[in-house]
Amino acid sequence: MDETDRRLFLHSLRESQQVFLRALDGVTEAEAVWKPAPDRWSIFEGAEHVAVAESGMFGGVRQGTPVTEPGLSDADREKRLRAAAADRSRKWVAPEPVRPSGRFASLSEAVEQFVERRERTIGWVEFCPEDLRSLSTMHPAAGSITCYECLWLLIAHPVRHAEQIREIREAWRFAAVK
Repeated sequence: MDETDRRLFLHSLRESQQVFLRALDGVTEAEAVWKPAPDRWSIFEGAEHVAVAESGMFGGVRQGTPVTEPGLSDADREKRLRAAAADRSRKWVAPEPVRPSGRFASLSEAVEQFVERRERTIGWVEFCPEDLRSLSTMHPAAGSITCYECLWLLIAHPVRHAEQIREIREAWRFAAVK
């Protein structure tokens, strides 16, 4: 990884972590477990998902294999994937291994796990010698992608869910007023 990419990734990893944590600031336990609808996640479930997905995507980045598909590493493709990751108008179905299943006892435990896992990711990026564009991995929602793209998805993921948390909190406030 060149130093320009490293600085950009490190800044973006830290920034997306802060965006996610700010969205959770002040969430009460009652608010954390409330669901806006039976088929929607609570804030607590979303935080569990983000913590677990952090490990899954990081594992994909670390276990990349040499790119064999022509055109897999392409700047336009990278831009499209980054835009799609941030777009909340398109719903993604979480793969079974990262769906909420009660892994953590509380919202604070889920947040603590996310922070620990994000710090591990940051520590690895600080010293990563690999050209992540030359390595590929399989992402359960995006398919075959470069490890560079996977790291961008990992960065965007908590930001996407921070927006979901804000939506749930707004619905909570609306429901509480009724």
